[in-house]
Amino acid sequence: MNQNIPDFFAERKASWLKARLKPSLSDEEQAQLQQEASEKFAPANWLPDAARRAAQLTMVSHPGKFSHPSAKTSSVIAQSQSANDGYLRSGNVEYELDVFGNAAAMDVYKFLSLQLDDGKTVLSHLEQDSATIKPFFTVPTASYESLKQGLTSIKQLDDSNRTDHLVKQVYFPVNDAYHLLSLLTPSGLLTQVKSRIDSIRFAEETKQAKDSRKKNEHHAQGYNDIFDLTVTAFGGTQPQNVSVLNSQNAGRAYLLASIPPTLKQRQIRLPTHNFFSNSLRVKQFKDNFQSLDKLIRSGVNNVHVRDGITNTLKYIIDQVLQRAFRIRLNGEHGWSNTEHYQSLPLAQRIWLDDANLDQRENQDAWLDDVVGDFARWILDSYEYLFKETHIKLSDHELREIRGIVEQAVGSDREFFK
Repeated sequence: MNQNIPDFFAERKASWLKARLKPSLSDEEQAQLQQEASEKFAPANWLPDAARRAAQLTMVSHPGKFSHPSAKTSSVIAQSQSANDGYLRSGNVEYELDVFGNAAAMDVYKFLSLQLDDGKTVLSHLEQDSATIKPFFTVPTASYESLKQGLTSIKQLDDSNRTDHLVKQVYFPVNDAYHLLSLLTPSGLLTQVKSRIDSIRFAEETKQAKDSRKKNEHHAQGYNDIFDLTVTAFGGTQPQNVSVLNSQNAGRAYLLASIPPTLKQRQIRLPTHNFFSNSLRVKQFKDNFQSLDKLIRSGVNNVHVRDGITNTLKYIIDQVLQRAFRIRLNGEHGWSNTEHYQSLPLAQRIWLDDANLDQRENQDAWLDDVVGDFARWILDSYEYLFKETHIKLSDHELREIRGIVEQAVGSDREFFK
């Protein structure tokens, strides 16, 4: 028999005597207490008593008392299957079951949790009726079956579906209705997470590495750490009222950060239907169009005014070309071929996406379409911004603008190759 079982009874006996033996007691009184302890913690006497007290405890995987110590719910032992789904959940992590109930009966749970030489607990051996455990449970005061039935009652499955108003609840949509779910805490999983985080943060190797960092010294391995942890408490000053595992953790558990990622705002908007309407905001060009409007409304027709109009148009065109270039630079290679951008005209997809570089360099039809759309955007933008002036540009102006656009595109061919 594994030495853990005799050691358990020896420790229990020593603890019981320590609380009662006083220097003021006579030798006879001390001898009497020694005799009482020997009888109380003899397996023949302790085992039947433990079998009766085991009913005061309940073994679960998800205690309801983490919501409130007074909550009374069904005893749940989750039977979850392991799956390679990447989730930290019941079934994917091996952890011990939890226990709650009468604190005076917790020694029964401690006994059932003792590990034998094969690594299995006393409870596991009882459930399997192993030949290893039967000799120890053969006592004159009770039958093996009665002891087994009493002790394994700690893990009896509860077929009821009982919740409590003190348990946190949430309405969960199912088809056209809602299910009211009672949220229970996987305390074993909570304990396993805390244990693993503590091993990362407080291992001896980590302490040495942190000490080296403080001294500004090199450390070969370095250390890992987890940031933004929050410590939460269950049970207040009496964590044992929640569960055994909660008591072992002093009521403490870790909450890992669960917040949305910080997204960097994209400065370039990829067009879905039309570059000129999706990626350009007309009001950003208002100052430039205002300069153009002043020249048009001046009523002067000389070389200086005409050159001013041409130069202003070239500046606007240059600003648009820079935005087109940034789309090609920042957009993922082949972005325009995804389903989301299929409404974008082919000419603009060739123009803006480097995945179409070969067509861009060896074909000219796309360029004619882009120049036409470009010129029309300049004309429409000007009329939209200054519609109160009632100056409407004609097809002649459109041709003039198209010529300047075509010339600018030709001059800045590097934007397209």
